[in-house]
Amino acid sequence: MTPAARRWRVPFHAALSWREWDGEFVVRDERSGSTHLLDARAGSVFSCLVAASAGADVAEIAVHVLDPTDSTDPAPAIEAVLIELERIGLAVAEPA
Repeated sequence: MTPAARRWRVPFHAALSWREWDGEFVVRDERSGSTHLLDARAGSVFSCLVAASAGADVAEIAVHVLDPTDSTDPAPAIEAVLIELERIGLAVAEPA
C-alpha cells in the first residue's frame, strides 16, 4: 500500500509534548528522550495528525496544509513528511 493510501496517526500521544514558535515546531518524545525540530510543513502535518484522533490519510492532511497560492500537487511532499515522521517515531501508518 502506498503512503498516500494509508492512514497515519501520532503514536503514544500522551508521551509527546510540543510547542510552536514562528512556524517551527519543537516536539519532545518522552519515551525516547528525543527532541525534534520540525519546519513549517512538517509541523503542519504533525498538527493534523494530532488533531485527527482516528488518524488521517494524505488527502485529508492536504486539505489542512494546502497553500492556495501553490498549484503543485501537495501529496508527494506530504508523503515525504509522513515517512520522515515515521522514521523519527512521531507518526505511524495504520496496518492495511
